[in-house]
Amino acid sequence: MNAITPIRSTKKSKKNREEQSNWKITPELPQLEFHWKKGEDPVTREEVELFFNSKPIKKLKKEICSVGLRLWQKGFVDGNGGNITVRVGDNLVLCTPTLISKGAMKPKDICLVDMDGNQKAGIRPRTSEVMTHLAVMKRMPSAKSCVHAHPPHGTAFAIASIVPPTGVIPEADIFLGQIGLAKYETPGSPENAQVIGETAIDHQAVLMENHGVIVWGSHLEDAYWKMENVEAICQTVAVATIVSPEISAVGVEKAREMIAIREKLGMYDKRSKWADEELLLNDFYKKAKIINRR
Repeated sequence: MNAITPIRSTKKSKKNREEQSNWKITPELPQLEFHWKKGEDPVTREEVELFFNSKPIKKLKKEICSVGLRLWQKGFVDGNGGNITVRVGDNLVLCTPTLISKGAMKPKDICLVDMDGNQKAGIRPRTSEVMTHLAVMKRMPSAKSCVHAHPPHGTAFAIASIVPPTGVIPEADIFLGQIGLAKYETPGSPENAQVIGETAIDHQAVLMENHGVIVWGSHLEDAYWKMENVEAICQTVAVATIVSPEISAVGVEKAREMIAIREKLGMYDKRSKWADEELLLNDFYKKAKIINRR
C-alpha cells in the first residue's frame, strides 16, 4: 500500500497575507438597453413577423409583462389602466394592448407599432395612449422605454397640480431630476401627446394633471424604476408635511452635487445651468415651507 503523504500547511507571514489580499474585481454593469442596427428595420409583413417572433423580442415581451405585474402588485395601476412601451428599431416600438389588466398580461398579448402608431403585429389592438409615448420618443431619442401609470401619491400631486420639491431626497434629484407638470388633455388625444411630448424634453418624469404619471428611461427597467422613484418622493413629502409644516432642502451646494452625479450617470439636467437663486425655488405646497440649508 502506498502511504498518502499529508498536506502540510505553510505558515504565511502577516505581510505576505496582506500582499495577497491586495486585489479587487471590477464587474461591468449589465447592459439592459435594447440595441438595434440603424437603418435595418424589417419592412415587409413577413420580415416583421419573423422579427416579432425572434428570441430577443420574445424576451422583451416577457419583461414587459413582468413590469406590468409589478405595477399592478404595487397598486400603481387599476382595472385596465397604465401602459408600457419599448423602442426596438428606428421605426418600431413594442407596446401593451388596450383594455387589459397590466397584472394579467401574457407575452402573446404584446403589440408592435411603428413610430406613427400603425399596428404592425400582435393579436390584440394596441393601446390608444401609445401616441403619447411615441411623442416622447420622437422628441427624445434617448427615451427607449416609457411607462404610464396611476400611482396613488404621484397621482394625488398631479390632481393637485403640485410638483414635489427638489433638493430634499438624493434618489429623487439624481434619478428623476426636476419632475414636470403637464396640463390636462383627453387621454389618447393628439393634444395629450403634444403636451406630454413637449414637457418630457426637460423632464424624465411628468405629472399629468387629473390623470397620472408618465416616465421615460434608457431601457424598460430604468423607466420602471423612475415610476417607483416618483411615487416614493411624492409619498415621502406628503407624509413629511403631516409630521411638520416645515421641511428642509439640502442647500444649493449639495443640490449641485446631486445634479453632477446625475449628469455623470449620463442623464441630462437643465438645472446645471441655473443660477443659485433659481435652483431651490420650489413651487410647492402653499401651506408648507421649505427651509434651505446653507
